[in-house]
Amino acid sequence: MEFLLLIALGFAGGFYASKKFQAHKYAAHIGEQIVNDVLKVSLSDDNYALLSNVTLPIIDLEDREGTSQVDHILISSRGLFVIETKHYRGSIVGSENSSEWYQYTAFDKYTFQNPIRQNYSHLKAIEAITGYASVDMINVVSFSGDAEFKSERPTGVVKSNELREYIESFPMESLTMDEVYLLTGQLQVSRLPESQKTDKKHVEYLKATHKKRAA
Repeated sequence: MEFLLLIALGFAGGFYASKKFQAHKYAAHIGEQIVNDVLKVSLSDDNYALLSNVTLPIIDLEDREGTSQVDHILISSRGLFVIETKHYRGSIVGSENSSEWYQYTAFDKYTFQNPIRQNYSHLKAIEAITGYASVDMINVVSFSGDAEFKSERPTGVVKSNELREYIESFPMESLTMDEVYLLTGQLQVSRLPESQKTDKKHVEYLKATHKKRAA
């Protein structure tokens, strides 16, 4: 009887973890779609390229082949914007240099990786492919949903409805149109196809990386 109870509890725990993962994945998709729609509707300038859900091949610091998955890359005369999206609720607390940020809801507290640092790895992946210096890219974290910051927001962290205004605060002469076309072409050629196989490869790489860090 105890054995059957353990099996049932194990199944329930696995089911809960699976449902939690699916909910997180669904929320991430909502956030990405909201930002995608905001950018397409609000950017009236035709001289830009918007690449979404971009998976790039990388060689990490340990010379392992892996992938870097970028939510959005906006390339325009105003610069190269690398945008990480988060669809959260509750209260958010975090600083530019902290390794983890905190999400407080009515019933719980969660930690998640500092999205500025997370996005910095995406900048480095783009730099490795294009040769365009990561220090010249604009690191942007966009929050959708009803999340509110309870600490001072770091530079580059915006709500999705503030994204257009933030992008338009940069001068028009940051990139020439030749540079826009070149960078867009380099990334389009290098990106992996959008498919379940690509997503699976990325998840496996993340799992292997986290396992190695925990060892």
